[in-house]
Amino acid sequence: MKTPDLRRATSLKRPENHVLHSMRILIVTHAPLAAEFGACQMAINLSDALRAQGHDVTLWSPHPLPPDTRWWQTLRQMRSKLDDFIRTQRSFDVIDCPATFITRQISKAAPVIARSTQPEILYIVNGLNKPTKEELRKLIRLPFDSAYTLYHLFLVLQGWRRSRHILCLGSLELQWMKKWFPWWRGKLTSYFNALSTSDQEALAAVRRQRKKRSTDGLRFLWIGRWTAHKGTDVLLDLISKWLILRPQDTFTIAGCGSGAEKDCARQLLQSGKIKIIPSFERKELYSLLADNDVGLFTSKVEGWGLVLNEMLESGMPVFATQSGGTEDLQPFFKTLIPFPPPVELTLTDRELEIPINYYDTFNWSQVAKMYVTLASAS
Repeated sequence: MKTPDLRRATSLKRPENHVLHSMRILIVTHAPLAAEFGACQMAINLSDALRAQGHDVTLWSPHPLPPDTRWWQTLRQMRSKLDDFIRTQRSFDVIDCPATFITRQISKAAPVIARSTQPEILYIVNGLNKPTKEELRKLIRLPFDSAYTLYHLFLVLQGWRRSRHILCLGSLELQWMKKWFPWWRGKLTSYFNALSTSDQEALAAVRRQRKKRSTDGLRFLWIGRWTAHKGTDVLLDLISKWLILRPQDTFTIAGCGSGAEKDCARQLLQSGKIKIIPSFERKELYSLLADNDVGLFTSKVEGWGLVLNEMLESGMPVFATQSGGTEDLQPFFKTLIPFPPPVELTLTDRELEIPINYYDTFNWSQVAKMYVTLASAS
């Protein structure tokens, strides 16, 4: 089995006798400072790994925003707050920042790494191609939405131009960037998402305790925000057709807010075969994974989809679309299978052991080492 490496469009070679010194690093996340938010969870894990290697790391978020902030003011408010914060700080050796936050002041304050947590342009394109019912109801807002979308797109491109390095999340995003923005190949690097060590230990316990069930009905699990790019229409189409052929099975949709219940057909909800959990605490994730048999991942466009790691590490087979981290995870898991599942699906004996090189590859310590080498080359 060939282990995928952290890849870069151009090689990063450390000069001989070069000693990597302790650096002062600012990591900026657009999400609130809580592990429940995927982007912040990544920032926390990276921060912890860098601190463990002796670096001085400041983790910062623009939240909370003023309560009267309107949707079109959000980006401007965040950028302004970051500029104000930088003015109060002594200098940093490197600033890790979403592309949309890289103002002129930020680009002059230190070498900037535009680290991706989601493919923003593809999200924008997907939203334009598949507007939600709610968006169609609000036709009066469409011109303003379109103007804001163009503004958002401009800030992404401007941020990439101003950055020293562009850190793509996974191989698919790196390939896409190299194809569509070849003039920035010299800036492009990719990294892999990973769970924290404590999460991996907890999921290993779930995996060891998982047993093959003797009952006929399978329990499917889907976790995610209820948005078009997550393939919610694909999920509902699968469920409606599946339950006609296999009424003994059940589906749980979790972390979806109120959208899933609104979109589900009434007869599906009344069948008792669908359980909707609008939200759950992080500590409840492990029992949620333990209580279900098969994972579903239906994203059309995805940054990574850390739920893939969570389901796979818990010992679940996962049927996944080819998006986000699927391509990078597939070499490590025979239980990561192309979506959709076959109707004749049965659970065979499971491979509960995970190859050791998975943990060697998908861990934040490795990401931090690559990151420091990249930052030191600035």
